[in-house]
Amino acid sequence: MAGMPEKIGKYEIRLQIGRGAMGVVYEAWDGRIKRRVALKTLRTDQIDASQVPDLLTRFEREAQAVGRMSHPHIVTLHDYGVEDGTPYLVMEYISGHELAEDLKRRARFPVEDVVRIMTQLLGALAHAHENGVVHRDLKPANMFLLEDGSLKVVDFGIARLDDSDLTVITNTGAVLGTPAYMSPEQVDALPVDHRTDIFSAGVILYELLVGERPFTGESVHTIKQKV
Repeated sequence: MAGMPEKIGKYEIRLQIGRGAMGVVYEAWDGRIKRRVALKTLRTDQIDASQVPDLLTRFEREAQAVGRMSHPHIVTLHDYGVEDGTPYLVMEYISGHELAEDLKRRARFPVEDVVRIMTQLLGALAHAHENGVVHRDLKPANMFLLEDGSLKVVDFGIARLDDSDLTVITNTGAVLGTPAYMSPEQVDALPVDHRTDIFSAGVILYELLVGERPFTGESVHTIKQKV
């Protein structure tokens, strides 16, 4: 693929597996340990220069958040670094798909599968909260179902650490998160704690059982009003 780097740090880049407005995820190879990894970079070249310091702080916070946790249902962080001014995270490579993909095609889950998914999700959240980490953007797109059916929670990019200053994350004035899954206090840009993740988990449980989101609308404003 044109423009894809051959190497980042010590990692050989093999394939681009994801791209968003602010980041690119590659499949990469760690030649020293002989293992496949997922490498996530922040696309600072695509971001307004005034927002870069805030986003770099968020990216480093993801490394701090994931790095302090060790749980079977939370993606494992292997490494963090900066290459030519571009920060990157190296995480375990997981084979599976986003829960969001199933919900988009309106797949219905047997109750026993819902119980399994939610039990694993709540176990992961309990571990995060015990370590002082609040995810703040919990949604089906950040929940991966592996080939064996087990769950991995990913993307702690806007996580809040209990020992951090929340204004560091929100000083651009942006309300971070996904409105349909956000708690009322997060919608109002108020300080949040672990309860905002529990609210988001409740929204996901509703969607798994009913097949649609509890808060919908044609605009972000309408969704926020319903929340």
